[in-house]
Amino acid sequence: MIDDFTLVQKANKGDKRAFSLLLERHYDLIYRIGFRMLQNQADAEDLAQDICVSLAGKLQSFQGQSKLTTWLYQVTMNSARDFLRRRVTIAKIHGEFADLQDLQKGAEAQQKDDVEWAYNAINSMPEDLRETALLIVAEGLSHAEAGEVLNVKEATVSWRMMKVREHLKALVGEEAKAETSR
Repeated sequence: MIDDFTLVQKANKGDKRAFSLLLERHYDLIYRIGFRMLQNQADAEDLAQDICVSLAGKLQSFQGQSKLTTWLYQVTMNSARDFLRRRVTIAKIHGEFADLQDLQKGAEAQQKDDVEWAYNAINSMPEDLRETALLIVAEGLSHAEAGEVLNVKEATVSWRMMKVREHLKALVGEEAKAETSR
């Protein structure tokens, strides 16, 4: 049986069979750790798939100073932490937009005005923020999925959503000032 370090070296040189053997050998470990951290089978499966897809690039950083399984624990746990942070962020964003929706439960005319305001607010944003907001809020994509669609890093999507919230808060603040000065 070929040891992990040799398989990693071969995989890093483009040997697809070596990479496949590594995945077969360690998929259960990746899934198991993901499941234990996320406490959800579907999320653990998604996480394991994401890790396996990105593993070819990440293997370049494996130096062999520890066992591959130790390194995989770290990769999996870091990915699970990121997943949990994204989940919290998404829940927070949905909560903020749910608050907006609660405001829209007034009269039919008020609802129409609110929806029109939201679309106008989004349309007043720079294109990168507008596209990001529509993918996250309207389409319900995760930051990772939106990053993939937009061909940017997940961190960039998170930063853009922070800017979207700032933009919306500023618009609300401007409108509140305008109302009090009338």
